[in-house]
Amino acid sequence: MDVNIQDIIAKLGPRGGVDLIYDILLYIVFFLNLILMFSQSDKQTVPTIFAGGAAALAVLAKLQVFPPRDFGSLVINAGMFVLPLIVVGITKAKKTIPLGVISGVIAGVYFFAYWFFSQRG
Repeated sequence: MDVNIQDIIAKLGPRGGVDLIYDILLYIVFFLNLILMFSQSDKQTVPTIFAGGAAALAVLAKLQVFPPRDFGSLVINAGMFVLPLIVVGITKAKKTIPLGVISGVIAGVYFFAYWFFSQRG
C-alpha cells in the first residue's frame, strides 16, 4: 500500500456539500477532545488516554479509513461518542465535566446523523 502525505493532508481538509457539515462536526469533536485530554491532571492516565483516543478516532473518521457502510466505520463513530462520556464518568477533574459532555453530545449528533444518512440501507 502506497501512502502519500499529500493525499492525507487533502483528506483532512474540508469537503463541500453535506460532507462539510460532517467535517465541521468532526473538527469540533477533535478539538474538544484535545482540550479535554490536556485538561486532565498528570495523575489521571486513563481519562487522558480515552480523551486522546476519541480525538484520534475523529481523525480516523475524517480520513475515512473504512467505507461508510463498513462495521469499522460504525465502531469508530461509536467510540467517538462513548469515550468522552466515559471520561466524564471517571475523571476527578470536575472542571472538565461540561467539556466532556459537550464533546460527547456533539459526537453523538455526528454519529446518529452519519448513521441515518450514510450508513443505513
